[in-house]
Amino acid sequence: MPHPQKNPGPVTGRVLARPSTSLAPRILILGGGFAGVTTALTLAKQCAGVLPVHITLVSAQNFFLFTPMLAEAATGAVETRHVLYPIRPLCGDRGVEFGEMVVEAIDLDRRRVVARHRRSDIRQHVHYDKLVLALGATPNVAMAPGATEHALTFKGVGDAVRIRNRVIDLFEAAALTDDPWVRKRLLTFVVVGAGHAGTELMAALEELTRGILLRHYPSIPRNAVRLVLVGSAVLPQTATNLAAYAREQLLGRGIELETARAAAVSAEGLTLQDGRVIPSACVIWTAGNRVSPVIAALPLAKARDGRLLINEFFEVKGARDVYALGDNAAQNDPHTGAPYVATAQVAIRQARALALQLEAELTGRERRPFRFRVLGEMVPLSRRTAVADLRGIKLVGFPAWFLWKTVYMQKLPTLAARVRVVLDWTVELFFERDVSELTVDGEEGA
Repeated sequence: MPHPQKNPGPVTGRVLARPSTSLAPRILILGGGFAGVTTALTLAKQCAGVLPVHITLVSAQNFFLFTPMLAEAATGAVETRHVLYPIRPLCGDRGVEFGEMVVEAIDLDRRRVVARHRRSDIRQHVHYDKLVLALGATPNVAMAPGATEHALTFKGVGDAVRIRNRVIDLFEAAALTDDPWVRKRLLTFVVVGAGHAGTELMAALEELTRGILLRHYPSIPRNAVRLVLVGSAVLPQTATNLAAYAREQLLGRGIELETARAAAVSAEGLTLQDGRVIPSACVIWTAGNRVSPVIAALPLAKARDGRLLINEFFEVKGARDVYALGDNAAQNDPHTGAPYVATAQVAIRQARALALQLEAELTGRERRPFRFRVLGEMVPLSRRTAVADLRGIKLVGFPAWFLWKTVYMQKLPTLAARVRVVLDWTVELFFERDVSELTVDGEEGA
């Protein structure tokens, strides 16, 4: 039996879960991303009016972030708030209890979670009958010295705002100097990591900097902007011909591809493993993620990348009534024999399947093992082009871009969200993109 983690501090305040006068089981879901929110909503829908169950969702943020559109939010193609959706309205209508709290520890022996609100020192014990782990992942900036202090990350909505502010602020600074070496450093933008996130972000940055911002800064030479994507290969997990197309697109737009590994990040820029330095005031880190520290601290069996080992029913090895999915789970794909890649597509399918399995457990029906064949992948490359692989059907250019827009518009959680994003896309067709900084008092550059 696993031992409980060390209690991080005194526990006071009321218990989050509502007092219950029935014997309804309490299912506690940790994480407000695709996996956690979809599990909560699907389970509530399945059990409504049929099965008494108490569902509690805990997340450090009170909103759900639609991460597939984060690059568009970072570069102003859609409004930042239009890729955020408050969790309380989503869950409240389904009878799901929500708590905006940071999970600090999980006591597997006592079947409880220690959590607190991020603005308070008050900690609470949240008890559970069944626990779902969907805490997501964080950027792995520990891979290179100095990345934590000097690199921007690309994971949350705050990152999107900071990236946009940094880019615009550097253009303003470059417009005020005549020193070509200073200007070169200010206008060199480096993205470390050439996977889906890094490639998509670099393509969006190229469109923002060279396609939009340069028009508003006549004192900056047209060739002053330098864009560098650092990675062993572009889209390494994508079909070879699609990855080759993406690579050609990036090179054709003047984006440099650097295959040497990143060794360190400093205030001066990025140092490569071979000793070369790329002077830059804007290094963005997308090279890999690591599991939540709470998951990492659990004394349970894990894969090499830190994800919890689970079976086809999402049960965590060595823990009773504990389930994991999404970024927290290493679950083998029966079609390939390799673990599922942690993507939104997989997390959503896992969440729906887990909700149905929990319902089956509670009603005594037979469970069905999770077997999902990945539908494919799509990577937008801005400038109305993309690459897509849908189970062997490969598309590039405008058709792939249009398909990406259509599919992800339909995946937005509400009708209001779809209308807002479509309006953003429509406005961009006829009017210039907003290039104002979104700074607040006290921020650098305000």
